[in-house]
Amino acid sequence: MKEVLVDTNALFIPGEFGVDIFEELERLGYRHIIVLKAVMNELDRLRRELKGKDKRAANVGYSLLLRYLQHNASEQEQIPGRCKVTLNEADVGEMNTDELILEVAVKRNAAVLTIDEPLKRKLTKAGIVTVYLRGKSRLEES
Repeated sequence: MKEVLVDTNALFIPGEFGVDIFEELERLGYRHIIVLKAVMNELDRLRRELKGKDKRAANVGYSLLLRYLQHNASEQEQIPGRCKVTLNEADVGEMNTDELILEVAVKRNAAVLTIDEPLKRKLTKAGIVTVYLRGKSRLEES
């Protein structure tokens, strides 16, 4: 099953560009979408601290994530063709979120959805597939 980790900034995509990242990841064949607890905590903090359109984008991403998590939690069986979104309680320790994403991606051989250029370079160097926003309208793999 193809897995993908979602970076915090990727959760801003729905609010900024109107792209449902979960539907797009399904379109690309990802059936297991992993959001680290550290990412969710970071997004929650940002949606409280930010102002204006960034705050709105963070709220949209957070709401969309919660909707998918609640939908998955309420289902007894996975619906064929629908992605599974789960929270991962990876040990943060002294690592920042990007380092944690890189470590988990390497361990699980999972792709990473991000629009963070420095993180994309690190992932590429480590041989991890990255998924990114293309043309402000769809996701694409590299």
